[in-house]
Amino acid sequence: MAYIELVKLKDIKLKNPVLVQGVPGLGLVGKIAASYLIRKLGAEKIAVIYSDYLPLPDGSSGIRIEGEDIQPPSYDIYVIKGSRNDLLVLTSEVQPIAFGQYKIGELVLDYAQEFGLSTVITMGGYVPGSPDIKGVFACTNKDSFMERLKKVGVQPLIGGYVTGAAGLLVGLADLRGITSACLLGTTTGAFPDPKASKMVLEVIDKLYDLNIDLGELEKEAEAAEEIIKEEIKLGESEEYKPEGEEERGLPYHG
Repeated sequence: MAYIELVKLKDIKLKNPVLVQGVPGLGLVGKIAASYLIRKLGAEKIAVIYSDYLPLPDGSSGIRIEGEDIQPPSYDIYVIKGSRNDLLVLTSEVQPIAFGQYKIGELVLDYAQEFGLSTVITMGGYVPGSPDIKGVFACTNKDSFMERLKKVGVQPLIGGYVTGAAGLLVGLADLRGITSACLLGTTTGAFPDPKASKMVLEVIDKLYDLNIDLGELEKEAEAAEEIIKEEIKLGESEEYKPEGEEERGLPYHG
């Protein structure tokens, strides 16, 4: 039987909470975005999930040593107080193994719904079918929320799959009748992509009036720009095709 435990670090009350998830995936888009939110807005850690479904980044079991501290892999939940909505920010250094995704996702939602959860947003990367396609794309279970996303420059995602935690949590939230959406920033997927993370955070900022200072992330994006340009050039010199996409198959995102 699998080990899974949620440890509450603090009892709090939240206002119209929105759960925002960013974990490792294509271009580390979601992970970079979530980490930046936590760092820049002074988020407070309020809960931690431990499980044997959560491996080390290389897929093995073990612990992470930070300085003199010993930490098993975990899913960490932070809170950011907003003007209209409080944010629960979920992040990790890893994603759960495939057959543990559902149990971890359900536990996260069980906890978030204790606060009257209104919306679930996951963040990730999108490798488009052409390097000329840029921006933030989204899928959502509510037409009204898609209209709201369109007003802040988001384009609807048509077809394909959103894999891993970025896709699954949106689906599990939908089964519970919770408004949910996945925000995907375009990326080559080959390198950590702070530029794509910045695009996604600009959307989050507009949706929830967080007044995020994105200057630091802009500098990180500029530093990574040359690497990304070289990757795009490589793609243009060959037949451009996202990694993992089968011939005439549907694209994968996440």
